[in-house]
Amino acid sequence: MASDSANINSPEIIRRFRHQFVKFDEKCRLALGGVQGDVRKTQEWLRRDQLAHWKRQLRKREDMLALAKSEYIRADAATKYSRKESCYDERKAVEKAQRLRDEAEEKIALVKQWIQRLEEDTTNLLRPCISLSSLMDVLTPKALARLDKMLDGLDSYLRAAPPE
Repeated sequence: MASDSANINSPEIIRRFRHQFVKFDEKCRLALGGVQGDVRKTQEWLRRDQLAHWKRQLRKREDMLALAKSEYIRADAATKYSRKESCYDERKAVEKAQRLRDEAEEKIALVKQWIQRLEEDTTNLLRPCISLSSLMDVLTPKALARLDKMLDGLDSYLRAAPPE
C-alpha cells in the first residue's frame, strides 16, 4: 500500500539533503556562468583581438605592396634606360605582397563570418541555459523554503514527541 508520507526518523537526513541541494545549485550556477563567460571571451577574442590583428596586417601588407610596386616601377624604368637585364625579382616581390594582402583580406572576411555565426549560434544554444538559470532563480528559493519548513515541522514534532 503506497503512502504520501515519508518515514523520517531524524531531521539530519533532510539537513544533509538541503546541504547537497545547495551545493548542486552552486555548481549549476557556476557551470552556467562558465558557459556564458566562455562564449563572451570567444566573441571578444574574435572581435577585439583577431579582427584588429588582421586589420593591422592588412594595412601593413598594403604598405608592403605599395613599396613593392614602386620598386618594380623603378626597376622596370631602369631596365629600359640602363644595363639592368630584368626586373624579375621585383615582379615576384609584387606578386608575393599581393598574395599576402589578399590573405589578410580573406582572414578579415572569415573573422567577420565567424563573429556573425557565433552570435547566431550562441543565441540559440544559450537559450536553454538562460531558461535553466531563470528557473533556478525562481525555484531554488522556494525549494529551500519548503525544506526549511519541513525541518522546522520535524523539529517541533520530535521535541513534542514523548520519550521512548
